[in-house]
Amino acid sequence: MRSRRRTFEVYSLSAIDLFASAMGAFIIISIIMMPDYQKEVRSLGDLEYLEQLAGQTQAMLDQTEQGRRDVLDALRAAQTRQRELQARFETVSAELETLEAQQQARLDQPPPPPPSPEVTEDDEGSNRVTFRFLGLKTDEKRILFLVDMNRFLATHEPLVRESVIRAMDSLQDGYRFAILGFQQQDSGPVYYRWPENGELAPMNDRNRVDARRFMGIISDKYEGSSSLLSAFGEAFNSEAAAIVLFSDGLPNPGYNNGLAAGPLVRAITVANRRQQEIHAVTLGEYFKYRGTVEFMESLARANGGGFLALSG
Repeated sequence: MRSRRRTFEVYSLSAIDLFASAMGAFIIISIIMMPDYQKEVRSLGDLEYLEQLAGQTQAMLDQTEQGRRDVLDALRAAQTRQRELQARFETVSAELETLEAQQQARLDQPPPPPPSPEVTEDDEGSNRVTFRFLGLKTDEKRILFLVDMNRFLATHEPLVRESVIRAMDSLQDGYRFAILGFQQQDSGPVYYRWPENGELAPMNDRNRVDARRFMGIISDKYEGSSSLLSAFGEAFNSEAAAIVLFSDGLPNPGYNNGLAAGPLVRAITVANRRQQEIHAVTLGEYFKYRGTVEFMESLARANGGGFLALSG
């Protein structure tokens, strides 16, 4: 009896149903698990960001620490410099007190008596006296006329010029003289000299005329301010034995190393190592400003000179 051949089906309907059900279950599970997977991926990204941020924060902390050390070093250096400056300040203060004490002692001394007119015989046998200009007089034969040319004296220039010329006319043959005009610009001190080389010239008719012409040339150059400290520093370098200052007597501390009237008198007197006579002629509206006359008078008295006030 022949056996019946069996038919073997690899993909039966039941198997396909099973595979389809499994695939469907896998898809459903994948959909359900997808948010958790994405969250895990995001968490890994956040971790990397946090690690990067931590690295940057550490770098900033390192820089801050280095900056703190730099600040401490700078602070220690500043404290050291402060101690050095304090020591220097105490030394300079002591030296200044000594100079002020010496100057005060000098100012406390009575002024020297005015020089008596010296009578001499000239070649023609006539009598002549020493230099006299109104109330000023001196026995010295080498004279520098120091002319303040600040802008406040511009309106009084005719009076300044006339006063200097009258003083020059008081000089006789045998005298030597020069003119030094001064003013202070923003760029520094400015000087006008006669003669141009700054040396003293003998008094004679030719030089008298030339000096008069010079006073006319500088008549329109009055401007800026003035530094008496710088001007006298220049004047002390001349050969003059007597200096006649023509000024409105208004010292500007800003152009005199911050010195007010009293300290400025002391500073000029200390700088006058050759003890050149200083005569002071105050011009202009000096009566409007308190302390002007006192300053000019003190300057002259401290340096063996006379004082004169002119207005016009």
